[in-house]
Amino acid sequence: MRPDVLGLYRFYQTPLGRGVADAIGARLSRMWLPGTGQQTIGFGFALPYLDKVKEAEGDQASRYLAFMPAQQGVCHWPQAMGSSTALVEEYNLPLADSSVDRFLLIHALEHANRPANLLREVWRVLAPGGQVIAVVPNRRRTWSAVDATPFGHGRPYSKGQLYELMDEQMLPPEGWDTALMLPPFGLPGMPRLMRMTERTIHALGRNLGGALIVCARKQVYGAVPKAEKRARIMPVLTGS
Repeated sequence: MRPDVLGLYRFYQTPLGRGVADAIGARLSRMWLPGTGQQTIGFGFALPYLDKVKEAEGDQASRYLAFMPAQQGVCHWPQAMGSSTALVEEYNLPLADSSVDRFLLIHALEHANRPANLLREVWRVLAPGGQVIAVVPNRRRTWSAVDATPFGHGRPYSKGQLYELMDEQMLPPEGWDTALMLPPFGLPGMPRLMRMTERTIHALGRNLGGALIVCARKQVYGAVPKAEKRARIMPVLTGS
């Protein structure tokens, strides 16, 4: 079942939600392409992460938009400015071909009934060489099995499964990482504990995280030239 927008918003207002945003945001910051003057789209529920990208880049020339699927609902963002969010159909994005430089999928791919179609639509709107980062629940970790957080909903992925899915849609992965090293304990000091241990546990093995992060670039294959047409030779019956 897909979480609704109010449930997602409220989760990220909690101390645990803010700790999740900090942990994943730190990993995303190492994977983003430089964003000067670019168009960046977040799809699913990307608001906490777009806030961190904008803060880190401090680039007012770049454009940041948050798209949310119709089944989920939409909310206003950013808080102190005119809204940059839109309610969209996930398999028919209101964007021109090759018009986006960076695309973030979070709380999105695991809920798509047709994930290949969603990735193909992302491929369509990405500029050649444009970057997509997908964040999904890691099926090998406990975050995907606990429905008290948004990562416990939808279909989790292993690294191999996500690599194969993206590669089939001409989005060959270039790198991967994970975040959320600790299990989602409901302890009062959990956010502080996450901040203290995230880097240490990550150093022991980056596949230990509950959120799987994969980045890829749009691949544009050259068209195969058509062979020159030749006149067909037809046998002709003649009299002797």
